[in-house]
Amino acid sequence: MTDLALKLGRKTVVAYMVVLTFQGEIMKNYPKLYKRYGDAFKRCEHLNHVIKSDDYRWKLMCAKDWYDIDPNDKGE
Repeated sequence: MTDLALKLGRKTVVAYMVVLTFQGEIMKNYPKLYKRYGDAFKRCEHLNHVIKSDDYRWKLMCAKDWYDIDPNDKGE
């Protein structure tokens, strides 16, 4: 399977990933993939609260060539 976002009839299955970045570069990813945006967002917020760093930040990424997503976007 090359794409994690698959069209299944009217449903779209999407995967979210939480990655650790340093000055914009991805350093590592959290080992779990999420299919619900809310769960991934909560994990990302928690990890950023724990790390308390200006240089290192956990970011939320979305499947389909793993592009950045806006945390203010609530989806459709």
